[in-house]
Amino acid sequence: MKDLVEYHRQLHPLMEAQDVVKLVFQAMLGCGHLLGDEALVARRIEQEIASLTPDTEEPLTEPLGPDYVRLNLRRALADGLDALRIARLMKLSPASTYTRQDVVDVLSGFGEDVTQAAKRFLTEPEWLPSHTPAYHAAYAPAYRVISTQCATLLPVLCAIAKLKHKERLLICIDGPCGSGKTTVGNLLQQVLDAALIPMDDFFLPHPQKTPERLAQPGGNADWERVVSEVLVPWASQQPVSYRPYDCHASDFTAPVNAPPRRITLIEGSYSLMPAIRQYADISVFLSISHELQHTRILHRNGEAGLDMFIRRWIPLEKAYHTAFTLPDEQCIVLEQPQQSI
Repeated sequence: MKDLVEYHRQLHPLMEAQDVVKLVFQAMLGCGHLLGDEALVARRIEQEIASLTPDTEEPLTEPLGPDYVRLNLRRALADGLDALRIARLMKLSPASTYTRQDVVDVLSGFGEDVTQAAKRFLTEPEWLPSHTPAYHAAYAPAYRVISTQCATLLPVLCAIAKLKHKERLLICIDGPCGSGKTTVGNLLQQVLDAALIPMDDFFLPHPQKTPERLAQPGGNADWERVVSEVLVPWASQQPVSYRPYDCHASDFTAPVNAPPRRITLIEGSYSLMPAIRQYADISVFLSISHELQHTRILHRNGEAGLDMFIRRWIPLEKAYHTAFTLPDEQCIVLEQPQQSI
């Protein structure tokens, strides 16, 4: 926390004790204290944005430690991010586990002036810190606090904003196993009111898993059925209905009807196969280190599962990524924060 305060003091040298209190308050408690009715939150953001001048030089976000960031509204306005999406990012940001007492305890290490400014947390339970007049005059702060996890979505949301002229969009989300594709897909579905189609519904049926098939890059997925049952009808604006394959039961389940939405997401490994990607407006690729990937798979699937992934599934994915040069320059590459997914 001391490093964070020092970082912001270098950016904003006119910070006073109360500004430090606000910074630490936001870094530990996030934005939960500001949330209520989503539409009301969005209207307030919209009213504030209406008074701002877009600024492409301002950074889109400023760090608030490992859990939260400040989303700068002037840059958000320049990038085309609308008030409702910002309000939804706030709403989807995970709640903090810290208390006001925790904040006071941390602030006690920043000197007597900060300690005195922080006492109101305990004497006035409803008190919320605000920036000082000097800070407002010097820096004109205009931002909202969102989680680091939600902030990873911003490159995708900015890319969508650039395509606002298009009536319908298809976004494919790919990456190595354990990189957080499902989490990102679910978050985007909520932020965008999108339809979500998981590649896990298109496992290759066991009878088709021949050595010849699995030797093909991406041959582990039934990408042909994604094209015929999802993308062909989607492209012609026809209803989309498909039957997921249950690899445990070795059979197809009941039909799933994908809801008609402006934005459709296809999430999962092999969703950037060329036959699928040719329909996509935006290609997203999640990046992860080998160490973190193994840690996540071990936590999710246990030691036997990790061994299976290392011996079988990870090599198949690597062969697919190599064959199709993924990620390439057209991909939006998302680096996932280690603590968020």
